[in-house]
Amino acid sequence: MKRYISFLLTLCALGLTTGCEESYLEEVPLDRFSPENLLVNEAGYDAAVVSLYEAARQEHSIASNNFEYMTVGTDQSQWGRNDSRGNKDYSLLNSNLEATAIYWDWAFKQMIVRANLILDNIDDPELKIGDAARANIKGQALFFRAYTYNFLANVYGGVPVVKERIEEPRFDFVRNTRMEVLEFVAQDLEAASTLLNMEVPDGRIPRAAAFHLLSEVYISLGMEKKDESWFDKSIAAATKVISKEAGDYQLMTQRFGKAGAKPGDVFSDIFADGQINRSSGNKEVMWAWQFENFTPGGYSTPTLANISIRYWGPEYDKIQSPNGTANLPSDSLGRGIGVNSPTNYIKYDIWKLDPNDIRNSVHNIRRTFYYNNAADKEYFGKPIVAKRGADGQLYTTKSDGSLTKFVLDTLRQYYPYIRKIEGTPMGNNNLSGNSVKDFSRMRVAETYLLRAEAHFRKGDLAMAAADLNIVRARANAKPIAAAAVTEDFILDERSRELIVEEPRLRTLIRMGRLVDRVRKYNSIPSVPNGPSSGGTIQDFNRYWPIPQKVIDANTGATFEQNPGYP
Repeated sequence: MKRYISFLLTLCALGLTTGCEESYLEEVPLDRFSPENLLVNEAGYDAAVVSLYEAARQEHSIASNNFEYMTVGTDQSQWGRNDSRGNKDYSLLNSNLEATAIYWDWAFKQMIVRANLILDNIDDPELKIGDAARANIKGQALFFRAYTYNFLANVYGGVPVVKERIEEPRFDFVRNTRMEVLEFVAQDLEAASTLLNMEVPDGRIPRAAAFHLLSEVYISLGMEKKDESWFDKSIAAATKVISKEAGDYQLMTQRFGKAGAKPGDVFSDIFADGQINRSSGNKEVMWAWQFENFTPGGYSTPTLANISIRYWGPEYDKIQSPNGTANLPSDSLGRGIGVNSPTNYIKYDIWKLDPNDIRNSVHNIRRTFYYNNAADKEYFGKPIVAKRGADGQLYTTKSDGSLTKFVLDTLRQYYPYIRKIEGTPMGNNNLSGNSVKDFSRMRVAETYLLRAEAHFRKGDLAMAAADLNIVRARANAKPIAAAAVTEDFILDERSRELIVEEPRLRTLIRMGRLVDRVRKYNSIPSVPNGPSSGGTIQDFNRYWPIPQKVIDANTGATFEQNPGYP
């Protein structure tokens, strides 16, 4: 039986593991979990596909439950502490920063190696797999390989493209250009779009998701190649989703589900706990990470649950009543720790265009908090009211309107709460800061925004405005005129629609806007003379650095670092 050496060995050669030893080269008896014994039928291949979904879900929390680098330090949020971590000081973003290696390792050690394992022999005619099942398995593996390389292209730029399992250790990797990576992504997605099923169980990748991601990748290729024909391809891919040619998905415009009978609006219904997936009547979400309570594999460990509350929620339980009684973590809010503290851009600026936008309603953003500790009978159940003191700081007030001695920390403890993150606490423990609410990754509203962007880049502002206004009409927001459509407006609309869901870092890098947007919206230090993301970011930070350990281990060829990094 042919003996394959795992792609892990190659990752060891690139310095992507912590303890690669010669023992990995030793022949060992094959057990029932080896690829040779597992990947022989549909059940075995589907188990390998499930491992891809498990790895994909880890993207949410791999940087730890204290750091969420795909959004913090962008125009949307800042590190909710007064120190320099969390890209509050961009000079700390270097090739030895742990986060740069964590995301690289996730991509190459988990996602790409598992996808290539599946793709290695899936076309073998001797396999006992029906044609339809074989096509769908291959389509899912191709989708995730493409998704991962698109991730890499929009964080690090050009990276090595590994198209197959590697049987011998290599030390001579070279970087493909970002354009070459994106071309490879497009090829995988084009193939996946012909193989994936249109109707899938909750959490699985449908054909529409491939066209959705293709729409984004084609925009990137059009910008990279300076060729408008790619924008036409982007429009066509998005239209496959919007026209339902790729599956029965649509923008939800009417209230639905159990939440529909409660106070709220159609936007809050989309993110209501238990209503994220297609089976609940939500036709807008094409793909969502799945989390389950008290189910083996549902979240595996606390740090691999849905950590959105911990990341985005304010640490409101540290707020004290005027009588000095601390608030309690609430099962309706969970326990946030103020990791992603929204910038003024998110809290105020993007809503100035239309205060009636339902995405800024009380059903979607909490701006009023309450004293919730019954031990304080005087203030229990009353709203927290604050005023500025003579020193400019924000203080809570007493019932008579006078100031207390308690300063409200608006960086970490007291700021608007995006209600998309609300969900059932993991293990029913509201102290965890985690939930088991499924997490929307791709939905049709973003497909419209991608098509609008493609129209804009072609110079067709009327069509761009038409797509933007479909999304805005659902939000009861006033329409935007064609002449007012700009790249900045598209970014603002993405913030209004996709805050929390969107990996904002990757969007800004993809559009070449990370540096200037961070400088514009994230330059206010949280303490006088302290660091800020916008005050420290440099032009070369447009991409992250390649991890130094990867460069050092690649002894057989020069592995170029991104310009600007030592």
